[in-house]
Amino acid sequence: MTGTTTLIRGGWIVAFDGDCHRILSDGVVVYRDDSIVHVGRSWQGPVDVTIDARRHLVMPGLINAHAHVGAHTGDRMIFDGGRVDLFRSGFMNYCTAKGINGPTIHDYENVDAAIRYSLACLLRFGSTTVVDMGSELGGEPGSMAALAGELGIRLYTAPGMRSAHHYYDQSGRHQIHWHDDDGLATLDAALAFAETWDGAYDGRVRAILVPLEYHLSSAELLRRTKEAAARHGIGITMHVAESVLEFQDSVRHTGRTPVAMLYDLGFLGPEVILGHGLYTSGHSQIAFTRGDDLALIAGSGASVAHSPTVFARRGVHLESFQRYLDAGVNLAIGTDSYPQDMLGELKTVALTAKIADRDFEVAATRDIFNAATLGGARALGRDDLGRLAPGAKADILIVDFQRLRVGPFLDPLKALIQCCDGEVIDTVIVDGRTLVKGGRLLTWDDGDLLDGVRRSSTQAWNRFADYWPDNEPIDAVFPAAFESWKE
Repeated sequence: MTGTTTLIRGGWIVAFDGDCHRILSDGVVVYRDDSIVHVGRSWQGPVDVTIDARRHLVMPGLINAHAHVGAHTGDRMIFDGGRVDLFRSGFMNYCTAKGINGPTIHDYENVDAAIRYSLACLLRFGSTTVVDMGSELGGEPGSMAALAGELGIRLYTAPGMRSAHHYYDQSGRHQIHWHDDDGLATLDAALAFAETWDGAYDGRVRAILVPLEYHLSSAELLRRTKEAAARHGIGITMHVAESVLEFQDSVRHTGRTPVAMLYDLGFLGPEVILGHGLYTSGHSQIAFTRGDDLALIAGSGASVAHSPTVFARRGVHLESFQRYLDAGVNLAIGTDSYPQDMLGELKTVALTAKIADRDFEVAATRDIFNAATLGGARALGRDDLGRLAPGAKADILIVDFQRLRVGPFLDPLKALIQCCDGEVIDTVIVDGRTLVKGGRLLTWDDGDLLDGVRRSSTQAWNRFADYWPDNEPIDAVFPAAFESWKE
């Protein structure tokens, strides 16, 4: 046999037995080049490299099914603040344009610095596969793909599509402007990207079609997107049921919930990942009990990418993780925005789910871990990701269990989710390549990334008054936790 054979000797291994994850104590994972060849108690074959992880947890790389690759200058502003007329929605505070053709806060950022920083955080904190939500920062269509290729992370992406955009009118009110061509030119751009980049970097970069929001997509754009995905054999992801305004507009204009409307259009299916899927029939904040959105999602085979942190900081949660599971919905996990800590996100999944149902037995550790691995793999139609098993891709995390925060434990997976965040990850391997070692990126320099993204973000925040409808400075609209010291 050819190629480099690497053996990881683990203290605890989350091993896949062909049906489900199992905990293998004092075992080995062996991979050759980009694929796993053996998982078990021991290995008798030749080995070129041995990694001693006998005091660590060895687990599959996490699949981040919903991420906005960028610095998140907007999200960082709005904690504890934001417009009340947006009904707890966060993103419309900074993604809404000032005027029909005006800027958003992102237009003042350094795109390269923002993307580099975000991709690095995603990888460093446990995401080995990432679904990007439409390259929304702009720049050259292939710039994010090229940077992902340079870093070595696995990325699903394409330029986002939309038939309309959010904007603030002259009186500062939120409006939606619909484009004359229904946004069909954005579909052409996405397909051109797919033609060039799908399968690049030994298959680590893949195309996925991204109608940015149900709220901003015409029926014609959705119909053509569905047809194009089938024709080219690629998946689809979009934001759906993510804001009260979106839900209200859908019911007022169509008589259907966002999910029910997608079902009626024939859009739902196994190739579709619904970003958030939060405001479905029965959610307490929308006062709409007609229909069964979860049955429609489950019956279609579509997946829901659950990102609790970004909503929890707006006082919102999924109702509920367990209800979706019990309905048969395939759940995956995403980070959405900063801090892009996929491992840390799993704790928020557990806590918000138990609070939502007021039941300590729901959202079991096994179900949360499955969503972040097997659920994400199923959403992408991949049976070679999210598991440590022969034939799977060598996407592997080694978690340092010699940290004080881990402490004593009966169950390594419960310790992982209840005690840990991405800082405990020692090693990240993607496609058989070690990209993080000793908690440090091997491709890019942490200090350079921080310097670049901080300059970029400060530049954007300094232009905030040029963006905000009332031309107020950022510290007036989003004040700091404490006032500055005054002599």
